[in-house]
Amino acid sequence: MQSSRTFVRSLPGELLNDFKESALACEKIAHLNLLCLRFALRIGADAIAYHHLPSIGSGEPIGLNIICVGFPADLVSHFKDNRVVQIDPTIQETLSGGKARWWDEPAPPRRRMSKAEREYLEYAASKVGTGLHFPTYGPNGRQGYVSIGFGPKKPDFSEAEMANIQLYGQVAHQRYCQLLQEPLNPNVSLSPREREVLSWVAEGKSNGVIADILQVSETSVITYLERAFRKLDVDNRVTAALRASSLGELRHR
Repeated sequence: MQSSRTFVRSLPGELLNDFKESALACEKIAHLNLLCLRFALRIGADAIAYHHLPSIGSGEPIGLNIICVGFPADLVSHFKDNRVVQIDPTIQETLSGGKARWWDEPAPPRRRMSKAEREYLEYAASKVGTGLHFPTYGPNGRQGYVSIGFGPKKPDFSEAEMANIQLYGQVAHQRYCQLLQEPLNPNVSLSPREREVLSWVAEGKSNGVIADILQVSETSVITYLERAFRKLDVDNRVTAALRASSLGELRHR
């Protein structure tokens, strides 16, 4: 079987065109997610996360985690529960830097980190090995942040090879933005309750918390979500919230 290093070296050219065609052929976000997971395996990764970041000044919530596979469960829970995407300084540094960097590569100091930022970075470093992260950019200022883990052994990718990996992420992010903004069937619209539930999902609330807020059962919340999934042609709550927001179906707090 082709080694991950050989595969990374051969990423441009025909392979990139094949990936572009495969991404464009994805008619559902779930299919695109699967394509990205397969790509991560091909380059020897054992963890991948993709965050969608609406444009600066947008009414949408910042930092919805679309893909998160292979990272320790306690780290993922800590990240989601504490909305760490809003305080992790490496994310903004990576977005502004514009290119792929290793997790442990120091970024140019821009400001003094807060206690919360330092504590999170120390906590995260204790839970994961080595990895690569990079930004992606889309229409109307929509950005993406991709983080790929390789375990304890750091691959010896060159700068050019890291840039090649970023190219694939850019293609996937562009297609993701296109799928988010595809219009709904004109005969389909979200009900007021479905919009309300998805608005709270977009705020990072769990199904149980949403049930308490709306004073309904958690089963009812799940039912509203499942109805919204079918209407929005998605398969998870986070993507449903982001797609509804992208289409102007949500109210923002």
